[in-house]
Amino acid sequence: MSQNIFIFHGDNIPAIINESQTWIEKFKAKYKDDFDIQIVENNKDFYIQKLILESQTVPFLCQKKLIIAKNVLDKFEKEYLPQLLKIADSTILLFIEHQKLKKTDKQLAKLLKSVEVKQFDSNKQSATKIIENLSKTHSTRLATKYKTQLSTNFEKDSYKLTNTTLQLIAYSKDNQLTDEMFYKLTDIKQTPSIFAFLDTLFVNKQRTLELYKQLSDHDPDPYKLLYMIIWHLKTLSQIKSGSTENLKPFIVQKHSRTAQKISQTQLNTILSQILKIDQQSKTGLLNTNDELSCAIQMALFQMT
Repeated sequence: MSQNIFIFHGDNIPAIINESQTWIEKFKAKYKDDFDIQIVENNKDFYIQKLILESQTVPFLCQKKLIIAKNVLDKFEKEYLPQLLKIADSTILLFIEHQKLKKTDKQLAKLLKSVEVKQFDSNKQSATKIIENLSKTHSTRLATKYKTQLSTNFEKDSYKLTNTTLQLIAYSKDNQLTDEMFYKLTDIKQTPSIFAFLDTLFVNKQRTLELYKQLSDHDPDPYKLLYMIIWHLKTLSQIKSGSTENLKPFIVQKHSRTAQKISQTQLNTILSQILKIDQQSKTGLLNTNDELSCAIQMALFQMT
């Protein structure tokens, strides 16, 4: 195994940057003023042959030379591996890859086995720890739902996670953090609620169509919405008829008020139309997502 070649790779880019900077500083401290450093990046002028040639050249009036090659391994060609592994003893070569390298790639597999490799993975556990530590340091507790959103959306970007969490903590010192302010401060796109949409059926036609558009924009697959609408209408029908044995009590409680506002005839009519749309989608009469979505919207507009 080559003692002169190192690879840092993974999807936790902030961790890679921190580690490589620390690593470089240690080299500078070790070799004092006799240290030579070069940075090579992936651009139109990069060729692996040029990197190999530079790696085999001894430093001028320096004890060691460090070459940092950033995001270049997608141009690695296996025929150059023997030459690459014969770099000069006075050269240290560090590959930095801001992505997880595929170990199944035959062009890279042999290289990864021949050099020192360190992988940096993102994970929600480390993101959660960052949030907890910041909250503890600043004596501020964020609601669990906000911590979950932060760790889910920023687990691969610890810098943004840290800065956003600090911003929320600062705001929370003097203000109550609401959902509206959370999404505004974090710039996280709020996921529309399918249940908020279902609650508007037969109650507020304009709001129903607005939420339907939000859901469609967020997830363009209309089949998910279709089946949720069918489930909701069947649930209302069961509540209306008193056949609630198979429904959970909180479901009955939640939708009883809506069921009281509509007649069984209304329910049967809209459910019949929605089931007809479902059948048309399965038989090819509605063969695109746009056609299906349009049919659902027309049914909701006309019958709720």
